[in-house]
Amino acid sequence: RMWIIQMSALTSNLSLRLNPKSKSEVEDVEITCIKDVKKGQLLRGYVKSVTPSGVFLGLSSSLQGRILFQNVSPYFVQKHSLYEKYLPEGKLLTVKVLGVNREEKHIELSLLPEDTGMPSVIPESLGLPRYSAEEEKRDAGDSEKREKLKPKTKRRRGNSESEQGKKKIKLHWRLVKIRNSSHLEELRPKKRKTCPADEYDSGIEVYYREKDDDDQEEEAAKKIAKIKKPEEAPRLQVSVGFTWDEDTNAMDTPVLNQKEESSESEEEEDPHSKVKKQTKKEKELEKQKKEKELCKLEAALMDPSRQPQSADDFDRLVLSSPNSSILWLQYMAFHLQATEIEKARAVAERALKTICFREEQEKLNVWVALLNLENMYGTEETLMKVFERAVQYNEPLKVFQHLCDIYANSEKYKQAEELYQTMLKRFRQEKSVWLKYASFLLKQGQAEATHRLLERALRALPTKEHVDVISRFAQLEFRFGDPEHAKALFESTLSSYPKRTDIWSIYMDIMIKHGSQKEVRDIFERVIHLSLAPKKMKFFFKRYLDYEKKFGTAESVLAVKRAALEYVETKSSLADI
Repeated sequence: RMWIIQMSALTSNLSLRLNPKSKSEVEDVEITCIKDVKKGQLLRGYVKSVTPSGVFLGLSSSLQGRILFQNVSPYFVQKHSLYEKYLPEGKLLTVKVLGVNREEKHIELSLLPEDTGMPSVIPESLGLPRYSAEEEKRDAGDSEKREKLKPKTKRRRGNSESEQGKKKIKLHWRLVKIRNSSHLEELRPKKRKTCPADEYDSGIEVYYREKDDDDQEEEAAKKIAKIKKPEEAPRLQVSVGFTWDEDTNAMDTPVLNQKEESSESEEEEDPHSKVKKQTKKEKELEKQKKEKELCKLEAALMDPSRQPQSADDFDRLVLSSPNSSILWLQYMAFHLQATEIEKARAVAERALKTICFREEQEKLNVWVALLNLENMYGTEETLMKVFERAVQYNEPLKVFQHLCDIYANSEKYKQAEELYQTMLKRFRQEKSVWLKYASFLLKQGQAEATHRLLERALRALPTKEHVDVISRFAQLEFRFGDPEHAKALFESTLSSYPKRTDIWSIYMDIMIKHGSQKEVRDIFERVIHLSLAPKKMKFFFKRYLDYEKKFGTAESVLAVKRAALEYVETKSSLADI
């Protein structure tokens, strides 16, 4: 839990501090230093950067960990851009700690599915090879190269028991090695011996020195040839037509072919490397382009009118406003649109654990959403389980009323009727329960049941609530039932309580909407002839005058004014006496 203490719109930075008063449970472990990180621990963090050495993940404001590319995904990825695509900066990931070096403050992490239990960040649909298959291919390629480099010698058939033949073969191998080493020495760059006089040497002297070196190499080759001639022995007789000259050529050709191939491959790679090289200006332009894209992305994320498009977007929103039930309900609706019922349930449970216990209304909104979800996609058993839990953690009356509304809206009238009967037994002293049940019955067209319900309500509720309950029942009758019966209720109430100006006002408002002008004028005439306080009489005269100005004629307006003057004169004469 943190409080935002500073925010900069230009740099998109937030300054946060911990809220010591918050006692709610936090899903992620708080990490302040490297001592809080342990091997084998599952943590969550945001992607900081993707570099050639690996992916760096921010575990806290001051601590980062590294994920080697071989621990990012089980698939072999050659293109570095794939990591930047599927691991953008700011993405929330779950990782496992593989190792902690406290002295150097290095943390090695893993994103592999077998370590974290989460799906691979690189999707399988790309068809990339796995690391095990790639290693087998490399081993096979190495073995093929070794076989190509081996001399293609033919096997002798038969047994040779002469020791002289064995010595000849060994000597020949030695000579071949000497030849190969001489070729390699020729290919290597020659080191010149420097002396103080080299600074003043001319080009001619250098030429003669190189010639001297070549002469020395020729003399060494001649010495080797002289050594070879006296030690030669008669060659072995082979039945297949084997010749030593062909064999020596076969020994030399693989090395030469390999050198030619390597030189050709280097020549082929050179143009590609030249194409890949960029100038400083091109690098700066590319860097500026990336910065502009990042600025656009940050501006889009900071836009308050932007609608979240993925689960990661919703995670960021609920992390910034964990007590907002609207965000949690939108998160649930996002999963329900994709028919992911279990994920929507998980979001609701997560919201109930995250929202602060002081935010009772916010929690109640999530409970109602969960009841709606179970009513639409669950069974009666799952709905009842959620209902029982909601009654334990919230005000029972509110939960009962919301479930009745859910049943009525989904046209489950039988279950709603049973639940209302339970509420009348459990909350019989609550006026709102009787009124809500009366509204439900009138919408179903059960007028007689509503009349009986009014009698039961008057018996159950205290006497001081009777007038208000009767007027509320009469208003419901005007809206959903019989208007004549509603008028009778108002008339009987006003005859018993003629000085209840609030009932007169309600009766006037309803008759103005639903009654005729004659009925409305009759009510006004009755009111202005009552013996009420001058202040209340002034209120009714004013209302009568406004009504006549709007719906009457000039004569009717004058009649109201005359009645008001008469009332004032009578009051003043009584005051003089």
